[in-house]
Amino acid sequence: MKIEMNGIKYTIKEVSQLKYKELRQEEDTQTGVEIPDLKTGVYYGASHHYQGVIYLDKSLPKDRKRKTLMHELAHCFISECITHTEKNYDEEMVCDIVANSHDIIENIVKRYFRDWQKIQKWYNKLVCNHHDLLLLFDH
Repeated sequence: MKIEMNGIKYTIKEVSQLKYKELRQEEDTQTGVEIPDLKTGVYYGASHHYQGVIYLDKSLPKDRKRKTLMHELAHCFISECITHTEKNYDEEMVCDIVANSHDIIENIVKRYFRDWQKIQKWYNKLVCNHHDLLLLFDH
């Protein structure tokens, strides 16, 4: 799914743990920058601002995937709407970030999972129809 955050386009992709590690290693080789998150072995999600991609672990349960997407979108909001530099945030700044980003992030998450449910329903219907056809031709 494609989204936009303050005029910057992102694509949300669900990939396996193995595929993400391959993508990270390729990106680290291309950029010459090694990021330590690959070393931990497990990821829920990751925001690649330079490439405009948000990765989500495709095997996560829906509730964890939803929280992870919100988390990654918060990274995008901070990067695209506040600052690209590292900064220490006090409590008031964090509250402002949450208040200012909530509606934007919530709308993207709702749209993502609404579209995701439509695709799942379509896929389930396709599989059921395919199964019914196989039973029909089997007799």
